[in-house]
Amino acid sequence: MINIIGGGVIGCIQAVELKKLGYEVSIYEKNTIGSGSSLSGAGIMFPLLPHFYSNLVYELIHDSKKYYDVLNVTISNLFDIDIEHIKSGMLVNIDHPDLLEEWLIKNQLNYQKISKCLLIDEVYQINPKKLIAGLVRYINYLGIDVYENKLIKLNSKKQFVDDFGMPIKGDVFILSTGAWTSQINSSLSGKIYPIRGQLIEFKNQKNLKLKSIIYKNGFYLLQRKDGSLIAGSTLEDVGFNEHLLNSDLIMLRKKAEDIMPELKDVEISQHWSGFRPGSKDNIPIIMQDNDIPNTFYNAGHFRYGLSMAPASVNKLINLF
Repeated sequence: MINIIGGGVIGCIQAVELKKLGYEVSIYEKNTIGSGSSLSGAGIMFPLLPHFYSNLVYELIHDSKKYYDVLNVTISNLFDIDIEHIKSGMLVNIDHPDLLEEWLIKNQLNYQKISKCLLIDEVYQINPKKLIAGLVRYINYLGIDVYENKLIKLNSKKQFVDDFGMPIKGDVFILSTGAWTSQINSSLSGKIYPIRGQLIEFKNQKNLKLKSIIYKNGFYLLQRKDGSLIAGSTLEDVGFNEHLLNSDLIMLRKKAEDIMPELKDVEISQHWSGFRPGSKDNIPIIMQDNDIPNTFYNAGHFRYGLSMAPASVNKLINLF
């Protein structure tokens, strides 16, 4: 029995792929499936400024794309759910784009110069809410046991226990617990930590259209298939503080309007936040624990948990 602790996108895909390999798998989630950063992100499947990251970040994202192409078809055929894995492209408006252009040429990615901006062709997005809905149905379809509202802890004997202190039975434990990983194992404090990201959604009564994702001044704007516009996001080292201020909302609106002035006076239908699992250089921790028997980690994906998930899962499975 393999127990996966954490029911975000990474934990869910981990469970699906292990089940396909013939393992018995259970997922333990402290809230509900996908309720953490997986559900709260924008779903941009590309590094926002790829030339600032390690090659490993891009490789994990690149190696995950084909998986989502297949998953999109599978979930659509089985459950009639469109996870909206679509090729949007991304228009990047930054000062001195020459380094980004060099990176694009080096990695043989198609792009166009539009004024002072670069339009990167091979950029996809996904709708996290639709993805979670599809994965929940897929997990149930495969017969994977899911235990929601189960807060799992590590006791002094290095055993994983439930709310009542009872040990969880299993042969292998995989922690895909995102920003909360160091709360389970304090040895990872400082290596994985919460970074809050705030986003807003515009209702789009004006029927505005975006041809691509737009990134400008550290902020992005994208459009869902239903026409709604998502803008974000912040990077805040505030622990697990969930309190959002009206001043935050005003700031987010101002940044969105700077990208698309037509958003002025358009109603904001949602304002929310999520806690990303911060990590050094945005590189996830995918490893076996040296001290806790039969325990593995797949966490610390920072801003790119959804986009790295399939390749990260494959990398962890290769450790078995």
